[in-house]
Amino acid sequence: MFFDIFLFKPDTTVMAFLQKYYPMFTKPFSPGKWQIYPEQNPPTSLSTLHSFFFKSHPVLKSKFQEGRLDFYSDETANLGRGIRDFDIWFFFDSKADGLNAFNEISSLFEKYSKSKKITKTRDKIIASYSDRDTLLRSNSVQIIFTKDELFEKKYKLFFRIGSYTYPPNSSNLRDSDKL
Repeated sequence: MFFDIFLFKPDTTVMAFLQKYYPMFTKPFSPGKWQIYPEQNPPTSLSTLHSFFFKSHPVLKSKFQEGRLDFYSDETANLGRGIRDFDIWFFFDSKADGLNAFNEISSLFEKYSKSKKITKTRDKIIASYSDRDTLLRSNSVQIIFTKDELFEKKYKLFFRIGSYTYPPNSSNLRDSDKL
């Protein structure tokens, strides 16, 4: 779903974007090192968002108007850019197109999942899948299909993986909490 970026074999579609903002994903992985900072001078960082817009996707074959891959970063002057979150969006001109895409992505994860949870409301479907017997915050993918709140008769699909599926301020939830 993420253009094979995290396998360090990125799809050519996103290569220029990665070379500019996240060059560490354009070459083979090599482990980093730990660094400890003195208490008085912690590095100051700037939170940024870098988005890549696309019209085709290597996995999703369903019709969509536009897609957006988002990287949320913390950047420091000395240490560069680090990713703290990432997600992917697809936007649709019709509910039917969006539901087709939702079903296509869901079927990919359904094949390999041992646990799942699907919640449906009037204008939203939330599907969570895991390859483990118990669906936890840290071992799940989440797909949300919903009506676009800004544009009437438009729809969108949101996809996230792992503990990134939950908002940063959800400190009252533990990793062991079931979904």
